[in-house]
Amino acid sequence: MGRGRQRSKRGRDGQRRRFAANSTVLELEIERLGGRGDGLAEAALKVGYAEETRPVFVPFALPGERVRVRPVSDRGEGVACELIELVQPSPERIDPACAHFMACGGCAVQHLSDEAYRGWKRDQVIQHLGRVGLGEVPVAELHPAAPGTRRRADFVLRRIGAKLIAGFHERASNRIVELSECPVLLPEIFALLEPLRALFEPVLKPGEGVDCVVNALDNGLDVLLRLPAHPGLGFRESLAAFAETHDLARISYLAGDETLTDAVPLAERRRPQILFGGTPVTPPPGAFLQATRDGEAIIQKCVRDGVGAARTVLDLYAGCGTLCLSLDDAAERVAVEGDDSLLAAIRAGADAAGLGARLRTERRDLTQRPFAGKELNRFEAVVLDPPRAGAREQCVALAASRVPRVVYVSCNPATFARDARALVDGGYVCHGATPIDQFLWTPHIELVATFERPAA
Repeated sequence: MGRGRQRSKRGRDGQRRRFAANSTVLELEIERLGGRGDGLAEAALKVGYAEETRPVFVPFALPGERVRVRPVSDRGEGVACELIELVQPSPERIDPACAHFMACGGCAVQHLSDEAYRGWKRDQVIQHLGRVGLGEVPVAELHPAAPGTRRRADFVLRRIGAKLIAGFHERASNRIVELSECPVLLPEIFALLEPLRALFEPVLKPGEGVDCVVNALDNGLDVLLRLPAHPGLGFRESLAAFAETHDLARISYLAGDETLTDAVPLAERRRPQILFGGTPVTPPPGAFLQATRDGEAIIQKCVRDGVGAARTVLDLYAGCGTLCLSLDDAAERVAVEGDDSLLAAIRAGADAAGLGARLRTERRDLTQRPFAGKELNRFEAVVLDPPRAGAREQCVALAASRVPRVVYVSCNPATFARDARALVDGGYVCHGATPIDQFLWTPHIELVATFERPAA
């Protein structure tokens, strides 16, 4: 009975999380810009049967602006609102760079001036460090991203009735924005969208969709298609011809009607390659890459500077070798990754470059089995570049180790700050964080930080 009552209560709470479409319009002043790019304020509003003062989140509103909004849903930490009217704009509001802004879910802050935007991104790192008591850590100025430099896209194509829609998802929706421009992407990537639409126009049935992951490598575009089913011979030939016509380095696919995890190659016109420290690597189709070439180069330099003269380096969450292959060739390196295809790419690149035993690879799930104790203590430096969830378990093990230097590359300031706290509590000193923008006009920010154990 008790458990039943709890489920029922959660159901009633879930119903309270939506506001009526004709709920009262509020007028308020935006106080600051939140971590997701929403304007933040507080307002007295009716939630269920009670009136409460709650934080409110207003997309596309800027600090200092007077706005009229309508409550839409209760997000738990606050109430999400719809912007009805901009009563008094901020002097830092500018015209957005793209006609799709506010509909397309790709960008959140195209309406913010460059100087304010850069300050907001850097402040995210400062604020998260401050929340864990590390406010004294120096945070460098932001390395900005330039328009037209993003080298990866994940296009969505879906037939809705008689029409094939091609573009990106809308903000907080499964609907698709049909794109006519994108000032963020490399021009050669965006130029492929219309040909992809024409390719799939005759073959997709109503309700069917395709995801098209496009990576710009150093010798051409690498395309991975997530298809609803295996293509027949005729369409395979069409895909090979498409690769020829548009000078693709490679085109591959995954089929949605089975559980195969490895992409099936359809045409490889030349071996796809990307250079890491002068070493050519062939990443698997659809592989994660740093989002811009300039951002990648800055991260690699920060890592080299952080590692310094270390002769033995452990590279955790190594991906396809972005960092370990960019270090001094004299250093002995161990690259650790949980994906066999990524490790194979590192191994092939290292062998082709004649690195031999100076670079070894190991497959390991670092969440389940982090490096610890003697495994760690034989290294002079550890580099880690974890996913957004961070590396809690690994940093606890590092904090208990004798490793002299740790270089942490992060794509999430919140989990980085948590992990940094663990390292500092274990005796490390953080010499500073360098924020790097690779996701222009979005809330996402990357950083590199160096930790060192003081000499005994």
